Amino acid sequence: MTAAVADLSQGKPSRFELRIALTYFAIFMSSGLHLPYFPLWLEYRSLTPTEISIVLSMPLFVRVIAAPLVSMLADRSNDRAHILTLCTVLAVIVAAFYFVPFGFVGILAVSLLLSPPWTSQVPVADTIALSGVRRYGADFAKMRVWGSISFLLTSFVAGMFIQRFGEHIIPWALLGALLLACGMSFIVPRIGKPRRLSPLSDVDIADAGRALRRPAFVTFLIATGITQASHAYGYSFSAIYWKSIGIEETVIGAFWSISVVAEVIMFTCFRRIFGNFHPAKVLMIGSAIAMFRWAVFPLIEPFGLGVGGFLVVQCLHCFSFALSFLGMQKMIVLTIPEERGGTAQGLSTFFIGTSLAIATMASGPLYAATGIYGFYAMVVLAAIGLALAVVSLKLEQREA
Repeated sequence: MTAAVADLSQGKPSRFELRIALTYFAIFMSSGLHLPYFPLWLEYRSLTPTEISIVLSMPLFVRVIAAPLVSMLADRSNDRAHILTLCTVLAVIVAAFYFVPFGFVGILAVSLLLSPPWTSQVPVADTIALSGVRRYGADFAKMRVWGSISFLLTSFVAGMFIQRFGEHIIPWALLGALLLACGMSFIVPRIGKPRRLSPLSDVDIADAGRALRRPAFVTFLIATGITQASHAYGYSFSAIYWKSIGIEETVIGAFWSISVVAEVIMFTCFRRIFGNFHPAKVLMIGSAIAMFRWAVFPLIEPFGLGVGGFLVVQCLHCFSFALSFLGMQKMIVLTIPEERGGTAQGLSTFFIGTSLAIATMASGPLYAATGIYGFYAMVVLAAIGLALAVVSLKLEQREA
């Protein structure tokens, strides 16, 4: 702790970008296991598609309440890094209960308890990283990209292990990843309370609350949330669908990995390619390509395009997910003061989480009724996100 204080007194903490990058890498390992493979474990535990959608969606409803509260608590703490460490410790404790031989209700209860400390880790880490952008000119994308690299490596390697040993190892791998994130949280730079001045913000501190309530900003949040929600069907049932048509876990891991490779490229090149784009225009591009992605996904197997077709469509993740995410971060940095940064991240989590939870909840019955063709409902969601992004841009132009 003394070293951290000394770093702060001298300005930029030692190796700030490296320490944040390593933290992202550790935090995203659990996501690289949970998102692709947790539905397979739920199916292994004999849950129905509707029960699977409930277990996946209900924690998201908890998240939309808990994450903003944790983010606001982090804004008021002596140091946001302390809150991040607390979250990682609690996540490890709760995840250990997956080893109890519960049925559907017990698995749901553990997932609900795990949601607040686990899903709050990324928004809090994002806020610390964005403080580094504001104070020290750090490159957010080059730090955050290591979370994507972690997801990539974890999903690929986990696929090989799951194919070799079976789905029963998934909770063990998840607990190990959460333990690593807990240990890594202690190296997060301690930079103290948020500063009152935000040189990259275009609003005065006295107008901080108004900035969060601007119609253009709120509309942008909703648009981002709905575009992100269009991924719900794929997050919930793509692995189950792929396995049902005879694709092995190692190949499923490759599908997830290639999507993150594309995402990593986008994170690396974002500033150079889209640095001069308005955030709403960035989101519009992401939403439009999301529409295309979900429209062609159900056609790959019927048209005989096989593994190669799925690999190509998975590469579009760099647009459908990464652009909408980076557009949101750019909007926050450009329009929200630093001392409200955590609150803005929490609001972003609220809108994304609410939309994603509702879409995930609907995905179970939709998959049971329509199978892979439920992706066409995701096309509609992405179209709504695109329309709202256009509205946000027009509102921004009116406010200027």
